[in-house]
Amino acid sequence: MDRMKNTIIKLTILAIILMSGVLCANGQSASFKKNPTIGLHFFYNDFLGTRSGNLEGGFGIDYLHGLTNNIDLVGTFNGSWVDYLLPNNTLYGSSNFLLDINAGAHIKLLPDKHVFSPFLIAKASITSYKNINGFGLTPGAGLQINMFKETFIISTIEYRVALSSGISNQYYYSIGIATSFGAKKIKPVKKVEVIPLPEPVKKEIVISPKDFFITVVDEATGLPLPNAEIFVTGPDGKKLIGMADIKGRSVFYAMPPADYSVSGVLNNINTSGEKIEKGNFETKDKVINITITHNDPRFTLAGVVINKTKNIPEGEAEINISNDTKHTITIKQSNLGDGIFESQLDPENDFTIVGKKANYISNIEKITTKGLNRSATLYVNLELAIEEAKTGQSIVLNNIYFEVGKAVIKTEFSTDLDRIVQFLKDNPRAKLEIQGHTDSTGSLTLNNKLSQERANSVVEYLKKNEIESSRLTSKGYGPSVPITTNSTTEGKAKNRRVEMKVM
Repeated sequence: MDRMKNTIIKLTILAIILMSGVLCANGQSASFKKNPTIGLHFFYNDFLGTRSGNLEGGFGIDYLHGLTNNIDLVGTFNGSWVDYLLPNNTLYGSSNFLLDINAGAHIKLLPDKHVFSPFLIAKASITSYKNINGFGLTPGAGLQINMFKETFIISTIEYRVALSSGISNQYYYSIGIATSFGAKKIKPVKKVEVIPLPEPVKKEIVISPKDFFITVVDEATGLPLPNAEIFVTGPDGKKLIGMADIKGRSVFYAMPPADYSVSGVLNNINTSGEKIEKGNFETKDKVINITITHNDPRFTLAGVVINKTKNIPEGEAEINISNDTKHTITIKQSNLGDGIFESQLDPENDFTIVGKKANYISNIEKITTKGLNRSATLYVNLELAIEEAKTGQSIVLNNIYFEVGKAVIKTEFSTDLDRIVQFLKDNPRAKLEIQGHTDSTGSLTLNNKLSQERANSVVEYLKKNEIESSRLTSKGYGPSVPITTNSTTEGKAKNRRVEMKVM
């Protein structure tokens, strides 16, 4: 066996020498080198030994790349599930994965332009099976059939001689198909004498005024930024000012050829700057497009005030935005017509937002920027509802909760209590009647008593929050003023309520 191994090693070295000779011989010949080629093949392993009763099959992937006309560099990745025959003729494992990785060359007798091309094989290999790993040399021979458009059928027979003691010698038979994925070879064309044409007469370039389309975008998200101020400064120092529209763009029409600088500002933070040079006017285009960026690490609160009574936007409402983390307050006003307001929000902070308008009661909204990713999010959207509270009008306060059958308020859940406090502070001349209502379950006497006690509890809460007692009265109506049927569970839940009536 050692003699055979030495013989195979010598043959492999001889093949490499032959490969070098072919390389030198083809150095000046016409190019028929193989483009990068990928292939898939089926193979059989034939272990050498008296217990080798069956061929072990598997699949592999080939990569070939022409080094010269007659030499292809080749890499092979093989996988199969086999019963491995050790060098001592003992079977090891049962249908375990055998991995072979080979690298070397195919030494072709004829280049790829021929349909049939026999070749010699010289490769080195790495084998891995369970805990066995080793190296080997793989001489062999094969036949390549060039079918069409650089698609080949390749068949080989190889002998794998082990250089490591743990792996076995074996024969290897394969057949597969491979195709080029590189640039196809271009057939040489005959040289044609080219008669030079006379140079075209250069047309005079007309420099004309251009319209500037300037867009401001958020640097982190790429979103357009409406309401940004945009400045265009000319060579004389004169500054033109524009306002970005809903698409973040402002247009400056018929600007004469000159050098300009472009900049902007939003929320007291400057944008990036850009230059427009006189050479930019030397085009047929009528427009020069410029984009400038704005880098503000804060989020933008995009709010709208809704009149809950009429279900329309409400303008001229004062918006108080309290930063509960930093204990600061920002005041904004909703736009007349669309009810929109905006404000900047610091990252990783909590906020409370409430509206203020004469004869209106506002919801109190809680928002947070904690956990928001500024690189993905710019706007925090909010709809703030306010409700008309005119003299003689009653408003149901759905978010006031009591312990079952008692007048004890669950203040941690009763957010409408703070709505009443805010309304009374924003409307210092308003007086309220706090009304308690129940469903029809139980005795009339107990329901009347419970509704009065619950109304009294709300009044006491308001007094503790600095509301004068002269502005407050309480009255329990029991089940006498239902707002829906008491025949269903849902109806009873709606009838058990607290209302405020503006007096």
